[in-house]
Amino acid sequence: MQFKRKLQLGIATATGALAIGLIAVPSVNHVLHAASNNVTTVSQTAAPTTVKATDQTVKATTASGTKSNYRVSYVKSGTRAKTATYQKTAYNTKHTATDKVDYISNVKGDTVTLSNGTTAKLQGTMGRVYVHWNTNNWSVTAIANTADVQKNPAKFAQQVNNQLEKHNLTTTNVTHGSVTVYDQAQSGQANTVKWQKADQVYQVKGQQANTALKIAADAQRH
Repeated sequence: MQFKRKLQLGIATATGALAIGLIAVPSVNHVLHAASNNVTTVSQTAAPTTVKATDQTVKATTASGTKSNYRVSYVKSGTRAKTATYQKTAYNTKHTATDKVDYISNVKGDTVTLSNGTTAKLQGTMGRVYVHWNTNNWSVTAIANTADVQKNPAKFAQQVNNQLEKHNLTTTNVTHGSVTVYDQAQSGQANTVKWQKADQVYQVKGQQANTALKIAADAQRH
């Protein structure tokens, strides 16, 4: 009788150990899954590795974050100077993502027509000329120093529009997109391209307009 009881206890103990083992395994898998979600290399992202823009070539050097939220840094080729970043951010809702894109539906100002027939609005203030237009689901704002475009206020805007057409950037199918660029290189990464796909927002920021536009265009083809 005692032998039977010991045998039954032994089976129960073994079964209990097995049950504990079965519970522990998913915990280990969960840790592995979390680790695999981390982004540590540029190849894990949609960011282009090397980008040849009009004025410079930049290379992606570091990547960090997760597959849903990550950042990639670029340096000017041959230097260690950080000149641009590419970022992906996932939001809880599509509506929240839309608020982060900075899409501008319309603005007031004098009407100017770009060479491809696009109608834009021009404003001038504080030593700068702002030209804004909308195309497809994108809004574009080109900002130039007044002294740079005195004879032709829409000169820089025309150059930007040409670049957008060349790269097919604003023909990309997005929920919303926005472009804000300057005619001179900025000490900070003020040139910005953003676009939304559902609840995700992609953003490129750079010191030079051409670089930011090219990174964004290459990323969308990735």
